[in-house]
Amino acid sequence: MDQADQQPQADIALDQSGIWNAEDRKYRFTSYGRVEEQLMAYFKQVQESLDDPPFETAEEQRLFVDAVYHEVEGNELRLAVNPTCSLILEKLLTVSNPFQLRVFCDKLTGRTVELITDRNASHVCQRLVTLAADVVEKEVQDGKPDNCEMDIDPSQGELLSMEQMILNMCEDILPEMGDLICQSYASHVIRVLIFVLAGKRIDDFRGQLRSKNAKRFKEKYDPSAQKVSVKASRTRLVPDSFKPMLQKLIADVAENATEEQLRGIVMDSNGSPVIQVLLEALDDDKESEKIKTMFLDRMLWGLLTGEDTAATQTVRQAWFQNMIFDKVGSHMVQFIIKIAPSAVYKKMYVTLLRGKMLGYSKHAVANYVIQSVLSNARDSSQLKEMAAELGGFKFLLETGKYGVIRSLVEASVKLGVLQAEVMGWLIEAFGLKTDEDKKQFANCLIRMKPLEVYQELSADEKTSSQNFHIQGSLIFQEVMKMPSEQHSVLVGSFLSQKPEDTLKWCFSPLGSRAFESILRSDEVNIKVKKRVTKNLEGRFVALAKDKFGSHIIERCWEVADINTKEQIATELLKKEYDLADHYIGKCILWSCRIDQFKRRRQEWIEREKGLEKRKKMFEDILEEDGKAGNKKRKTKA
Repeated sequence: MDQADQQPQADIALDQSGIWNAEDRKYRFTSYGRVEEQLMAYFKQVQESLDDPPFETAEEQRLFVDAVYHEVEGNELRLAVNPTCSLILEKLLTVSNPFQLRVFCDKLTGRTVELITDRNASHVCQRLVTLAADVVEKEVQDGKPDNCEMDIDPSQGELLSMEQMILNMCEDILPEMGDLICQSYASHVIRVLIFVLAGKRIDDFRGQLRSKNAKRFKEKYDPSAQKVSVKASRTRLVPDSFKPMLQKLIADVAENATEEQLRGIVMDSNGSPVIQVLLEALDDDKESEKIKTMFLDRMLWGLLTGEDTAATQTVRQAWFQNMIFDKVGSHMVQFIIKIAPSAVYKKMYVTLLRGKMLGYSKHAVANYVIQSVLSNARDSSQLKEMAAELGGFKFLLETGKYGVIRSLVEASVKLGVLQAEVMGWLIEAFGLKTDEDKKQFANCLIRMKPLEVYQELSADEKTSSQNFHIQGSLIFQEVMKMPSEQHSVLVGSFLSQKPEDTLKWCFSPLGSRAFESILRSDEVNIKVKKRVTKNLEGRFVALAKDKFGSHIIERCWEVADINTKEQIATELLKKEYDLADHYIGKCILWSCRIDQFKRRRQEWIEREKGLEKRKKMFEDILEEDGKAGNKKRKTKA
């Protein structure tokens, strides 16, 4: 790399370092005074009551919570920043009603920045905002705030709605948004706040809002916080004022952040996820698209609106390379590729990636970006150009970049192109030259090992499921979605194995998924599925007791005719009592209706035949609809 390429990267590193150091210096320990021993002792008693509630009615609990808030009035900030009391405060918030939450939130007014940047208070704020989502939704449904009976000092003024309090929080953080999203504690609170503004259900995004350690902590100390309603909608009702505020937050960063700040945010482990959540939360309206495009343009060094001089292109390429080689920055690039409009995606590929795909595929971090580029290819012509540049799978297999292979296979299936070529590249990469070699295709693929390496394994290792590879299993499943002309080589290889060897696949988390894909695929011939099922005869009881094998029985049952079902049911009936005592086996007995098979066999047969007829009838209808659709397309053409 020449000096022109090296200089921008050095500048970027200095900029990032400056941002991180500035952020660390800016927010320090927050203190509102020491919690008195008497109050500490009282709050520990409160914890005991919350951990083992003595309340017989909801009204008793409400009165208890009211009494606690009255007792600690004026000390809310001290309790929030205290390591012990903040945990108890979170539990108290969880059992508080909407009115009590509003009163507590009012006590924190004007202190948002101080609290969300504190190690302990940030967790209290995060819990408060999470619970506020329900309160806001109820306010929208009722058309007014919930006003319960509680003593409020009239001299303190009117109690605001939770909607207005959330908006006030946003106004508090807005002047320092660029710095706060990179602060280790504040960034998590801001992410939750974004989901509340966007009307997204927070329970569906735990992975984006909490670390694994935080989730384990919450499960141990606050089981009530993990309860999620199965019937709950994926979206929430939010007031009209939330959408402009959400746009205002992202627009402030996109417009007002300096180049140094923006580069620091993109490469920051706290700031980058916040930006991703912000961009994902935006709607598809014109204003949101304008903000999103502006932000993408600035992150990609003026790719969309900037000059295309040689110097600018050199600096832009250096910055992009710096991003995709970085563990944090590469996640941002993957996210951009996912959400970018087709025009932006195409320009990114042509300007920044074309001619460099194979080189980036070698890199330990950048290869994940290439996987995203392949998976999100917008049309067949783009995918063909990318595949030609990669030049097959042999090099990728040798260097262990199995994810790139899997991404290209997935894209091939999704876009319906290059499927014959993909199968040819797989066969070539594994070194399967003769028909005899191709019989080992399934074994090589599931282990992601070339034939030469596979043949060097011991006899036990050749049949063991312990060396199955997750990428091999995923590729196997994708190949099963291809037409029979393409997947026939793999299916033939699988069927050429001894039944006792393929049986081991059923008890493996990776092998069972691959095995299931044969039975699930609409492209696989029914005769092949029946043969696969027949190879399992005498093993259905063992499969019924296994957490992976039980799924194989269910798939076999779906494709079996009445005679095969009777054979399976007869085999299970012989061990009925054994299976009934097993936590998985009893589910198989129920799904196959073995009790009815034993007591009213003729009725069971008639029922299964009826199901089989209805299934065939629907298949015929779907087949006719498919033919009619093809005729219409031909007529239009």
